[in-house]
Amino acid sequence: MCCRFYSLIKVVLILGSAAPLPGASNAQHPDIVFIIVDDLNDWVGALGGHPDAKSPNIDRLAKQGMLFTQAYCNSPQCRPSRTSLNHGIYPFNTGTYFNAKAKNETAITTPSMQAFFGANGYRVASGGKVHHSGPGNHGDDLLKRPGDPKPPPTEDNFDALNPPNDGYALDVTDEAMGDYKVASWAIEQWETKSDQPLFMSVGFFRPHRPLQVPAPYFDEFPLDTIKRPAEPEDDDWNDMPRFAQRLARTHAHKDMHNGLSDHEFMVEYDQWDPTIQAYQASVKFVDKQIGRFLEALEENPRNRETVIMLVSDHGWHLGEKKHWCKGAIWEQTTHIPFIVHAPGVEAGSISTQPVSLIDVFPSLVDLAGLTLPDYLDGASITPQLANPLTPRGPAISSYGEGNTAIRTERWRYIRYEGGSEELYDHHADPDEWVNLANDPTHAKTKQKLARLIPANQHPGLKVQDWYDKFGY
Repeated sequence: MCCRFYSLIKVVLILGSAAPLPGASNAQHPDIVFIIVDDLNDWVGALGGHPDAKSPNIDRLAKQGMLFTQAYCNSPQCRPSRTSLNHGIYPFNTGTYFNAKAKNETAITTPSMQAFFGANGYRVASGGKVHHSGPGNHGDDLLKRPGDPKPPPTEDNFDALNPPNDGYALDVTDEAMGDYKVASWAIEQWETKSDQPLFMSVGFFRPHRPLQVPAPYFDEFPLDTIKRPAEPEDDDWNDMPRFAQRLARTHAHKDMHNGLSDHEFMVEYDQWDPTIQAYQASVKFVDKQIGRFLEALEENPRNRETVIMLVSDHGWHLGEKKHWCKGAIWEQTTHIPFIVHAPGVEAGSISTQPVSLIDVFPSLVDLAGLTLPDYLDGASITPQLANPLTPRGPAISSYGEGNTAIRTERWRYIRYEGGSEELYDHHADPDEWVNLANDPTHAKTKQKLARLIPANQHPGLKVQDWYDKFGY
């Protein structure tokens, strides 16, 4: 295998009955717990994303169920990803491509997961960052994302427009942090008895920026031990189209920092290692809060089977391809964790079939024993829970109108709005260092993958519009 020390896999965790429950009475419907983590990449031990990752709670869950090694977001920014996930509609069907809203987006009219389960006899509790702006508008109990303590003003260099080197070791306890409070709220909701089945959606904020968590978590990752992502011997950009190089330089379409891209800034001011340290500390912190909640789930006060799903909204770059943060459609920005832990699912089993966040809504409905709405774009993962080898179609990720990635078990094909292309063979090149798009040997493979790109994409903002605005 190539030398990428991180193999991206974001996680969905499901406890309880893996099989659909057709025609189940209200008393038979399982409790559903959906957990979403913000900006979590594969730097957790179970996924092998980084040799120094410390995530014992996620790791323990991964060992108890099925791991989907090829799981992806459908858009590499928070708002479009969460809108698509919660409503079950692809970004290219709505034009919701970016955090910034386009004037010609189609308003979401399909119910959210929370509204759907509420209308089907569930008590709904939603807290933290589940939708882009919070818990959503539907639920019997809603918790707005709690705030976090901040560094002293003179030492706080966080600004969304700035490079992501905003890590800071806070002199506070866990109890002061928003994610601790979200976990405590979730435990209280879980322990509330009711005759109805429970649907929970719980959003944890870290490792989202600012990378500021209590100091003890930083101490676990000394700066002199930090390992950076592997880099190729030759310039990774040599075979990338111009459009892709410009994308790599962008910071979610924000202006440059005194003429420097995020990566150039990190190298110039020696901030690469401290930022990796802060990210790893943030992952360890959120893993502990998730663990507090998962421990409470071991006993169910409603005496029901339980389904738990944990995902991230998209990936995150820390220097791979000389890119930082999100806002691209390569492997590191789209690949997410997906684990299913359920009775009847063999512990430690693996499925390499492609899945994506568009499949979350139909999967939870299917696992709850409810009828699948016909407006959902995704497909349930229950066939793979029964047989990990059951084939699935590709995962599709969009970043602006006309920028699309197609990911199969083996290949990633990208076509940009100007027509330029990238093609990567993950069997030979998991780091995506060798662009095969112009290799005639792979012309048929490229043509086959290109036919999978949706033909009639909803109009929306184009990446080129941002390039023109900022003069990249």
